[in-house]
Amino acid sequence: MTNAPQYAPIELISPHIDEDSVVRASGDDADSPVEAPIVLLLHGLGSHEGDLAGLAPFLPPSFTYISLRGIYSYAQGYAWCEMPVDPEHPESLQTSAAAVESWIAAQSAPVVGAIGFSQGGALALQLLRRDPRSLDFVVNLSGFPFPAPMPGDAALAETAPPALWGHGGMDPHFDAEREQQVREFMSSHTRLEEERRPYLAHAVDEVELRAISAFLQRRADER
Repeated sequence: MTNAPQYAPIELISPHIDEDSVVRASGDDADSPVEAPIVLLLHGLGSHEGDLAGLAPFLPPSFTYISLRGIYSYAQGYAWCEMPVDPEHPESLQTSAAAVESWIAAQSAPVVGAIGFSQGGALALQLLRRDPRSLDFVVNLSGFPFPAPMPGDAALAETAPPALWGHGGMDPHFDAEREQQVREFMSSHTRLEEERRPYLAHAVDEVELRAISAFLQRRADER
């Protein structure tokens, strides 16, 4: 039997996204008069805005990829909510979602999607659960929906936006039961595409990266 992970407490830095920490990873031609639509990059627990920015060079140039920093401090990094997640208390994740929504509303280019890793994936899904038309699509990498019903779930199931779920079969944070819970939620609330890597742990590999790129290219073609 393995011991449960030990998590440090989180502390709110600000209810708003720190503009000085925003990383524009890549995207539209700077000389173009038209800004490319934005895809958000949302890091995992204890990480930072520079983490997922490394994916951008391998993704379709049809989008601008912008990485945001979590609004909570966690150890030496940042977070979007506490861990483990308490099903009775969505407040921290809701505060993060509201911060991202405010940031989105201030942008001149449309924000059309989000790629989130681990609890960043939970945040991406939470944005859709609050407003199913807030994003056209999401990519959930080793992430999960908040483990309790939300008022917007029925509307999300009706809208059913495209979603890619990439995850590893050897992820220590997901046993078979939890994996199936994520699958059931995403299957019933989104148009799910699943990329399961049997021998991958809590990480992203080259096969997943190719799946992400292909998924985003299909979204770009649809536009």
